[in-house]
Amino acid sequence: KFAKEIKNIAKGLDEGTPADGGYTVPEDISTLVEQRREAKASLIDLVSVEIVSTNKGSRTFKKRSQQTGFTKVGEGGKITKSSTPQFERMDFEISKYAGYLPITNELLEDSDENLVNTVLAWLADESRVTRNNLILAAIKTKEAKAIDAGIKGIKSVLNKELGQAFKPTSVVVTNDDGLDYLDQLEDKNGRPLLNPDPTNSANMQLRAGATVVPIKVIPNDDMATTESKVPFLIGDFKEGIVLFDRKKVNIMTSNTAVVGSGEDEINAFEDDCTIFRGIEREDVKVRDEKAFVNAYILVEEQA
Repeated sequence: KFAKEIKNIAKGLDEGTPADGGYTVPEDISTLVEQRREAKASLIDLVSVEIVSTNKGSRTFKKRSQQTGFTKVGEGGKITKSSTPQFERMDFEISKYAGYLPITNELLEDSDENLVNTVLAWLADESRVTRNNLILAAIKTKEAKAIDAGIKGIKSVLNKELGQAFKPTSVVVTNDDGLDYLDQLEDKNGRPLLNPDPTNSANMQLRAGATVVPIKVIPNDDMATTESKVPFLIGDFKEGIVLFDRKKVNIMTSNTAVVGSGEDEINAFEDDCTIFRGIEREDVKVRDEKAFVNAYILVEEQA
């Protein structure tokens, strides 16, 4: 009889219903903020960076011109005037990029996790994305052009458009789709054209005829494929793009600042919160448009 009563009671208890026993079952809840793995890449190492102390300025360059050489002059003949070099200027003007993130002081005080480090890492990554966007925007001021599929299109860009001035120092920048595309390419003997760099296996390089070109891969999230157009940015971007850095990313906190306006206004003192603010000042310009090509390969989606 006792056993029967126990069974009847057990039938009335249900872990899924809090009042019928669910409250007695402990939950495994961790307050540690775990990070999901993400692919992150920065373009800043590919371009030139110049530290400046003013908000605007100019840089002077000698124009390219086809020189004809000296004219043959006979003994006692009159020497003619040679052509003179011409110059041009590139202007830059610094802009400010910023953002803020408010967090209640209760959350900062009561959380088991060090939220300050999480917020600082978040703002630092915002800086990475900002600079990537500015660099890509500068590159895309050159009209995107389609190149032939396979290795031939890349070889033609290197040999003819970039030529001997930039070909030896060029890289190919593409996304995950582009990496997969290159990874399928083989020579006539079935050997892959994409291989690890023997000096650093974490880096990839592409055999483009007699030339070996480093590959820089940007995640699809940062440089997307649109309308089956896989981006292939090819060139020497240290010669082609320059970032004028007026102020590296600066992060400040305040528990008294007021931000926003109207219904969106946040008064850190009255709202008892801390505001984290990140600011950077910079400009990105095309230094030499002949140093790179904004290209794409049209890859039809597989059925």
